[in-house]
Amino acid sequence: TMAYMIRDIRGIVVKQPSELEIETFNLTKGGRLASGKMTIDIIAKKRKFYFAYEVLSGPEFDKIRLAIDHPDYAFFPLNYRDNNVDKTAIVYAGAIKARRFRTDGIWYWRDVKFDLIEQ
Repeated sequence: TMAYMIRDIRGIVVKQPSELEIETFNLTKGGRLASGKMTIDIIAKKRKFYFAYEVLSGPEFDKIRLAIDHPDYAFFPLNYRDNNVDKTAIVYAGAIKARRFRTDGIWYWRDVKFDLIEQ
């Protein structure tokens, strides 16, 4: 089983990604003192969620776009499970990349990748 599982994006249940990685990082502000010594202040701790899907049907892809591309709201909740603990992050969407292909008259999307970045 995966260490991470997506419960929903903005309340919309989407297909589980083929790959999901979570990066944690510090948002910092750095500078130098008159002596030349470097200083860094930690402003916030952030998470970045990397989603990858090998193949999505047209409706599955549309559902993801509906969840992450709201015309009025930049930020939305991502509910996920991390090692059997339910967690939530308020995120915004980065670029979504996908390649469309067709099989028997039905459109599919492959190599779908996007990331959600914590507010």
